[in-house]
Amino acid sequence: MAEEWFTYSELGERLDISPEAVQQKAIRHRWPRRTANNGKTQVRVDLQDVVATLPQRRSKESSDTRPTPDQPPVEPLLDAGAIEALESHIATLKDMVAKAEALAGQYRDRADGERQRADAERARADTERVKAEAERDRADRLAAQIHELIAEKTLAAEKGVELAQRIEELRAIVHRMVNRPPWWRRLVG
Repeated sequence: MAEEWFTYSELGERLDISPEAVQQKAIRHRWPRRTANNGKTQVRVDLQDVVATLPQRRSKESSDTRPTPDQPPVEPLLDAGAIEALESHIATLKDMVAKAEALAGQYRDRADGERQRADAERARADTERVKAEAERDRADRLAAQIHELIAEKTLAAEKGVELAQRIEELRAIVHRMVNRPPWWRRLVG
């Protein structure tokens, strides 16, 4: 199985079909696609498998040999070579069916794996969201505590100023009392 990258027009030339038909096949068969440096889309396919799956086209000569209403259809004689060729073709078709089923199983397994990975990512995202909400709540509580502490600090500063004024008043009173002459000197004086 040798897979190669082809543009739609290149593959169309090889298969003798239009580039639009190749594009539809790429979509239908989900062939891997990429954009080349020149901007054209390329698909990765195994040319032999694709050619084997294409229906055989009727040539113009065979379309001309159709029986007419006056002429009965001529049935070809089957000889051993034809039977052997048909059996070989049947074996080829069975191999292709087996390949297709194996490929479908691989795609199904890959899709299941991607689904499980997506579920795990969704669960991780939900966990991260819960953590973020918890952190946001914690930050809000801390911000409220900071505002309370700032308010308490401001109140304490105001009370500190009041206490400092009261202390100065009391010191002034004490200073007057200390520097005041005793009562008996005041009587004599």
